[in-house]
Amino acid sequence: MKRQPKLKGAAKAVDKIMSPIDTFMHMEASSGILLLIVTAIALFLANSSFHEAYEHFIHTPIGFSFGHFELKMGLQHWVNDALMAIFFFVVGMEIKRELVKGELSTPKRAALPMFAALGGMIFPALIYVAFNAGTENISGWGIPMATDIAFAVGILSLMSKRVPFSLKVFLLALAIVDDLGAVLVIAFFYTSDLSTSAFALAGVSLGLIILFLFSGIEKVIIYIILGLIFWFAVLKSGIHATIAGVILGFIVPIEPIFNKKLLPKALTPLLDEIHKKIDEATDKSEDLSEAAHKEFSQLAKFAHGAESPLDRTIHTLHSWVSFAIMPLFALVNAGVHIGDFNVSEFSGHPVALGVILGLVVGKPIGVLLMSYIAVKLKISSLPQGVTWYHIGCAGMLAGIGFTMAIFISNLALTDQLAGTYSKIGILTASILASVIGLVLLGLSKGKSSS
Repeated sequence: MKRQPKLKGAAKAVDKIMSPIDTFMHMEASSGILLLIVTAIALFLANSSFHEAYEHFIHTPIGFSFGHFELKMGLQHWVNDALMAIFFFVVGMEIKRELVKGELSTPKRAALPMFAALGGMIFPALIYVAFNAGTENISGWGIPMATDIAFAVGILSLMSKRVPFSLKVFLLALAIVDDLGAVLVIAFFYTSDLSTSAFALAGVSLGLIILFLFSGIEKVIIYIILGLIFWFAVLKSGIHATIAGVILGFIVPIEPIFNKKLLPKALTPLLDEIHKKIDEATDKSEDLSEAAHKEFSQLAKFAHGAESPLDRTIHTLHSWVSFAIMPLFALVNAGVHIGDFNVSEFSGHPVALGVILGLVVGKPIGVLLMSYIAVKLKISSLPQGVTWYHIGCAGMLAGIGFTMAIFISNLALTDQLAGTYSKIGILTASILASVIGLVLLGLSKGKSSS
């Protein structure tokens, strides 16, 4: 007898609940709230009687030595160079997924978020350069280019009932393209002199990873070991270590091991055998798992092989990145010691002005203008239900820089005062963009698409 339970209603419910984008949005929203809390804690610790203890904590040397080999860095460097490589590993996979089968998979679908992200990177950088041209702080032009996905999507999710779901998808795609731009900026503009030997080791380890992938080797431990060697080689090569994470993310296979079209033919005899074993075990009152242990193991192998390695890896790591790595990054980087903070000096400082105006003014103008150009040139079109007002709101939320902006600030600015004003500027701009974005979204009801 064929078993065909009527689960259409349940399947639709599960599909709705477990929609990848919807799940991603909820996770990002929760992560954004946690980041906000940790940032507040870091700022409190850095500006309280615990200041010295906090500084000692984030600079605590951690590492090991073996003979002449030594790998030792402060906690902050471990977070920024090692744990953030995992963050960028996930970013690399998410970019690849969007390029292969997501919102960026076809020229028509990719054009709007790509044009929007391009405008959202160029205009903030130009505003920063306008304030800092001719100074040593000109190197910080990449700071206001970045968008923090967790905060931006989190704020948008607060207004989910007032905006179309397609706007969330647009903002998510925009932020992912923005991440790609930030990665390229870090790779090409914020690197030191290359070490030939370390670069060669990186090439060999990456080549072995690709070779093993093409050979069909599935032992995860092999890839972890080679991945660590690749990360270490990139760390010593002069290229920022987080780029290793992006590269590794791009080479994770997106296609499952088993061909889904051939899978039903392979599963049918196995399922028949499982049904047979279950019926026999039921008649004899035996343990079902013991009776069909071999078949269940084979079924688990099929299930594992039918899933995309890239999707499985993102699913495994995303919670760790969102709820552990990013909050830890905020804890050791957002604790800016304000000290004798001079408001008038800060408000007139070129770095602060470049960062704040770049994020709060440059982002929405760039996103809106370049999106308008893409639509008017008929390269793309507005998503269903999305108006120009919505695009402007998304552009404002894209001005929430935070994680990536602070990360680039650490790389770009060597002057301590400029670095401090940069981070305060990032926090100020992110708060302003969040509040303005929320207010604008709150007024969005009834806006037309003309």
